[in-house]
Amino acid sequence: MQEHTTSDQIITEYLGDLRDALRSVNPSDAREFVAEIEQHIAEGRATLEPVDEVGLRNLLERIGSPSALASELEETESPRAVSGMDRATPWLIAFGGFAFGFGWLVGLYGLWSSKTWRIWDKLLGTFVWPGGLLGAFYLFGASAGSETCHGVTRLGQTAAPLTCVHHGLAVLPVGLQFLTGFVMAAAPIFTCFRLGSVLSRGYADASNPRGVRLVSTGRAKRTSTLLVWISLGLVVLFLFNLVLA
Repeated sequence: MQEHTTSDQIITEYLGDLRDALRSVNPSDAREFVAEIEQHIAEGRATLEPVDEVGLRNLLERIGSPSALASELEETESPRAVSGMDRATPWLIAFGGFAFGFGWLVGLYGLWSSKTWRIWDKLLGTFVWPGGLLGAFYLFGASAGSETCHGVTRLGQTAAPLTCVHHGLAVLPVGLQFLTGFVMAAAPIFTCFRLGSVLSRGYADASNPRGVRLVSTGRAKRTSTLLVWISLGLVVLFLFNLVLA
């Protein structure tokens, strides 16, 4: 019984390495290929004794190493492509609101119509925040607070002292106002970064432990990171001027 369990473990590790080696291949093609190899192993194993671990290893060696099999399949596969709409969606979600809100709606359509993102990413892109950065600025402005004053002034009499009450974020210290505004504005930028990360790396699961979906060039990664930092810098400057005003 113990030898049989060991043989099963050998096959499980082999197939796991094969799935990992196929991470840059189209998922449906990779699953089909792994299923074919698994069936081939089962057919070859049927001629072996259940405890013949050496024979099993020789069988796997004849089939080929996972890296060699993956290379053979990749040679017949066309490079994985990401649609232009998927590439534009994270940026439309973050900045599309400035195009009279229409750009954000287009990004929302691309988000929900795509199979790239899972439901929690779609909910994140929809509700944090509606309108993207424009929605964050509007939310900050609406909650920034106001001052309401009450008093009585009669003709010919001295005006009674006015009683003023602050509402919203105006009751907070300037530092907390700035921090709250920064969090509000950083949220849609984080959402954009999260959607872009899923687009380039995918999800980590049992069949894809590293979460790699497609190969991105270092230049593209550097450009995306630079855009994120520029956006955060502009947000900080905007909020700083807004709080000081």
